[in-house]
Amino acid sequence: MTPVEQLRRAVAENEALRQCLEEAEDTLRAIRNGDVDAIVVGSDVYTLDSANAADHKLRRAVLSQMEDAVLAFDDGGHLIFMNAAAERQYGQSASALLGRSADQLYREVWPDDTLREACRRELLDQGAYRARLLHVKRNDEAMQVECTVSRLRGAQGEPMGRLCVIRDVSARVAAEQTLMVASLALARREREFATLVENSPDIFARIDRALRHVYVSPVVQRHLGIAPSAMLGKTFGELGLPAALCAQWNGALKEVFASGRLVRLNYTMRGLGPGQESQGKRFFNARLMPEFADDGSVESVLVIASDVTEQALIDAAFHESQARLQFTLASARIGEWELDLESDTARTSLRHDRCFGYDEPVGQWGHRVMLSHLHPADRERVATLFQTSEATRQDLHFEARVLWPDGSLHWIEAHGVFYGVDGDARGGARRLLGIVADITDRKLAEEALHDNDRRKDEFLATLAHELRNPLAPIRNALQIMQRSPGPVAQAHARDVIERQLGQMVHLVDDLLDVSRISQGKLELRRTRVDLVEVLKTAVETSRPLVDAGRHTLQVQLPPAGELCVDGDTTRLCQIVANLLNNAAKYTPEGGSIELSAWREEGRGADPENGEAVIAVQDSGVGLAPDMLPRVFDMFAQVDRSVARAQGGLGIGLALVKQLVEMHGGSVEAHSDGVGTGCRFIVRLPLVAVAWPAAVPARQPPRAPAASPAPVAGVTTPTAAGALRVLVVDDNIDSAESLAEVLEMSGHEVRVAHDGPSALAAAGDFRPQAIVLDIGLPGLTGHEVARRIRAEDWGQAIHLIALSGWGQAEDRQRSREAGFDAHFVKPVDLDELEAVLRRTRPLVAAG
Repeated sequence: MTPVEQLRRAVAENEALRQCLEEAEDTLRAIRNGDVDAIVVGSDVYTLDSANAADHKLRRAVLSQMEDAVLAFDDGGHLIFMNAAAERQYGQSASALLGRSADQLYREVWPDDTLREACRRELLDQGAYRARLLHVKRNDEAMQVECTVSRLRGAQGEPMGRLCVIRDVSARVAAEQTLMVASLALARREREFATLVENSPDIFARIDRALRHVYVSPVVQRHLGIAPSAMLGKTFGELGLPAALCAQWNGALKEVFASGRLVRLNYTMRGLGPGQESQGKRFFNARLMPEFADDGSVESVLVIASDVTEQALIDAAFHESQARLQFTLASARIGEWELDLESDTARTSLRHDRCFGYDEPVGQWGHRVMLSHLHPADRERVATLFQTSEATRQDLHFEARVLWPDGSLHWIEAHGVFYGVDGDARGGARRLLGIVADITDRKLAEEALHDNDRRKDEFLATLAHELRNPLAPIRNALQIMQRSPGPVAQAHARDVIERQLGQMVHLVDDLLDVSRISQGKLELRRTRVDLVEVLKTAVETSRPLVDAGRHTLQVQLPPAGELCVDGDTTRLCQIVANLLNNAAKYTPEGGSIELSAWREEGRGADPENGEAVIAVQDSGVGLAPDMLPRVFDMFAQVDRSVARAQGGLGIGLALVKQLVEMHGGSVEAHSDGVGTGCRFIVRLPLVAVAWPAAVPARQPPRAPAASPAPVAGVTTPTAAGALRVLVVDDNIDSAESLAEVLEMSGHEVRVAHDGPSALAAAGDFRPQAIVLDIGLPGLTGHEVARRIRAEDWGQAIHLIALSGWGQAEDRQRSREAGFDAHFVKPVDLDELEAVLRRTRPLVAAG
């Protein structure tokens, strides 16, 4: 039992004794005064008739049951009564002490004489007193007692002696003393704590189970801009903390109350006072410590929050610096090494080992091991550099090729510096400290730059040559026209100029195509294309060059309609024509060229539909093995003398590759070596459902016009006759002018300028075809198309999209909305008429 609990128990017992004595005195007084008829003591009942006879018995019965010691003395100071509690308290029997003086029982020790005299006066004047003093028993044991002494009087009120009720309060006094010591210590600790808290840079706070602040140290105002008094009795939420921070704090506090364990909390916040919002965030580290009640439960939490902003910023800067350093080292592939020249052993980092092709650390490294990893052509040079550096104590630096364990070739750059060793009796530095970096990428980039510079210079020379070639005959033709006015000469000169001008235009167009592709500006105008027709047109385009070389051209094509792709007719024709032209240029006079095409199943980007395969075989100069990987590079030419003799910039095959890939296909070059000819194979994905095929141009223009992109899955039978056509465009001039042109072609036309009007006009007019702008007010063209397709009468209408957007995704959205074709503005009227001619005339709907 703690001293505090002992003290509380003693106080309670003393209060109970006081009440018992008062009751006993009241009872005795009532009996003497005749105010009661009877009194019950235990199981005995005393009446007035027997009261006088049993007066002493009653008194003894009452006093014997008291737990405190009761002693009665006559006027001479002799003991006349001693209850059982007194016998136990003083360790002596009443029979042995009756008639004896009090000093035979104990010796009184008063705190001071003044108190003793005052108590005696009270006894004489008032008949009673109460005092705390020391009783020294016969065995010299000291006992703290609390005495209540009253006068004993006879029936007539005369003094007869004194009655002493004595309680042993030694335990209570000891507890009081312990409590006093503890209180003093607590007060001292509280003063120390207050001094510490009020002068500490940390924030101290005490929070109760309701999560309210019951104490906050003054320093909080410096950190948060709010007075401690304004925080008392408030939760974090009532103080205006952000919801996320409140949840963080409340969760941590509840954990302490639930577990009784210390919890740490890291958080950031701005000040709470006026004008604090604009200040930067501060970083805090808080410790939440439980404070326990007497029953062991957590009654409050002591919070100590430290402002660690400065340290946090330093740590952040350090971590950022470390991260940047590690990133730089990793990106540069830099490793560290230290070489002991005496033992030829080296300590290396993992990055060092990775520069030599190892993913895991290598146990043994040294000068000889390093040399063994170098390319044989570099070993002697690097070994000489090591010897020279060691002899002269000059820094070591070299670049060399390294053969990795997988056989691949890489480049490294190494730097090393000598440094001395303490206690080296020879007085020389025998260690090299250095770094090594993988510079393979840099070397490849340098080689690529050198190659690009070389190819650029060659291209500029070729371009100058190709441009001068047509300029000379043009100049000569002009001279002929000036000097010979005859019609034949004039006509011949014009033919020369026209042919040479065409050649220059062809060169410029090729350059423009390359520029458009490199900038992503070349747009394919897709439609369903029959490759057989494209191949025939390409043959006609390349025929003059083939015939000029007196080559034999064999063509093997499948029936029309068997190879259909979604592509740009002009660009597909350009692909094949470039391959045929290339074969004609690089095949000696009188050679053979073969063009063939067929279908292959289950390959390519669309294995379900298969792909079309186009092959161009020649008996020309062929390709060396090292040239095959570069034959499609820009400005690449196999034989400069042949190329210049035949003309060209070396960009034809590069255009072929880029255009094929834009169509979702691939192109390959094959050759068994120089003099064995070449075979170029183009693969293009086929479309699954037949579309109305676009008519290929006999001579494809260099700047193709927009082509409609039909929607897969829609078949429109061809028929002739005038149609009912609805034109919808929010641009009034555009809609009216298109309607006028269509009316000139014999069609019946109506016009609408927004989405709702288009729906109303379609329902009333019931057109066979609708030319529908996508960007309409009210409802978009896509939404109008979907609603028309949802009507029974709208299923067979030919829907033609008209838009300023023509990318693949735009055409796909039109297909999904139900359009049959997609035109890019400005529309080609001939192509529009071609689409309308395929539209089936409908029976008038009334």
